[in-house]
Amino acid sequence: MFNKKIKTLAIILLMSSSVAFAGISGSPHDLSANELLDSNSSDNGEICVYCHTPHAANTSFVGAPLWNKASPGGDFTMYGTTIAGESTAASPANPSLACLSCHDGVSAIDSILNAPGSGMNTVAGSTNITEIGVTYGGNIGENNGTTSNMQNDHPISITYVPGNASLKATATALVGWMGAGTIGDLLRGAGADQVECGSCHDPHNGGKTQGVDTEVNFLRHSNTNSDLCLGCHDK
Repeated sequence: MFNKKIKTLAIILLMSSSVAFAGISGSPHDLSANELLDSNSSDNGEICVYCHTPHAANTSFVGAPLWNKASPGGDFTMYGTTIAGESTAASPANPSLACLSCHDGVSAIDSILNAPGSGMNTVAGSTNITEIGVTYGGNIGENNGTTSNMQNDHPISITYVPGNASLKATATALVGWMGAGTIGDLLRGAGADQVECGSCHDPHNGGKTQGVDTEVNFLRHSNTNSDLCLGCHDK
C-alpha cells in the first residue's frame, strides 16, 4: 500500500512538472524541420543542435555549455547609465552573449559548428531573427548592420545594487520562479552579481509557460500585474 502511494505521488509530481516546465519542443526555440529556415538546416530534425552539441563544441565560449555556435562578436551600444547612476558594462557579458548570438539581428540562427549525424562539419546558415520576424520574436537591439543598439532595452550586464532603482535585497525570497528561490539566484556574470538576459528568461522553458496566451515566452515568472518586474523592484 505504501509503495502504491509513493508511485501515485511520483506520477502527480511528474504531471505537475510537465505543466510548469513546458520545455523547448514546440516552442519558438524549436527550430527543427522549420520551413522558415533555409535548406541548409530545415530538415535536420533536431532541436538542441542549434545551440548545443555533444562533440566538437566551441571551447572558447564560456557563456553556455557545449556551445555549437561561433563566439558572438560585433559591436553593441549598451543601455548606459541608469537614473540611479549605475552603468552597464561596455559590452554584454557571456551569459547574455549566448542569447545575442541569435537575437542580435545579424547572426544566422541556423549556423552551427557541428552538424548532427556523423557531422563534424560546419553549417554556415543564412537566416537571422530579423528576417523571420515576429514569429520568433525579432532581435533584441535595433541593428543597423554593424552595431546592435540596446539603449531602448532593459539594461543587461549591469551590477545589481540593492536600493538602486528601488531594488530589493538579493536574499529576498521568490515564489513560483523557474530556477530561482531568491533574487540572488537570478544574477549572472563573472561576479554572479549582474542582471543578464537569463535573469528574467529561461531559454529552455518556452511555449506559454505561464498559461496565459498574452504573455511572453520563456519568462521565469508570470508578469501578470507586473509580478515579474516586482520580483526585484520594490514599487
